[in-house]
Amino acid sequence: MQKITDQAELIDLSFAMESSASLWNVIFEGFDQEVVLVSKFTGKEPRAVNTLYRFGILISERYKDCKVEPRNSGIQISKSLPENDIALVSEWTDLMESVREEMNKCMPNAQ
Repeated sequence: MQKITDQAELIDLSFAMESSASLWNVIFEGFDQEVVLVSKFTGKEPRAVNTLYRFGILISERYKDCKVEPRNSGIQISKSLPENDIALVSEWTDLMESVREEMNKCMPNAQ
């Protein structure tokens, strides 16, 4: 799992990947199995968590192919991909990092 943090930021972002592929699938069919990319946004204080919840609502309304779940300290966004394609994973990671930057900019009293 990759974790991206900045001391000046109030929102942490971490990534995970889930797959239902078994070792048998990977060995005999290759790594191109369906995967679920998971991005976890965690707020370090209440105003950050409130910002995450607001963005979560916007994301779930705009992107119907993503599953947005509220958590105690933030939100989790899951997106299914038909195959484990490094280009798509990289694109998703870049998008989530941009979303995190935008969240930090939109926080009340952000510094």
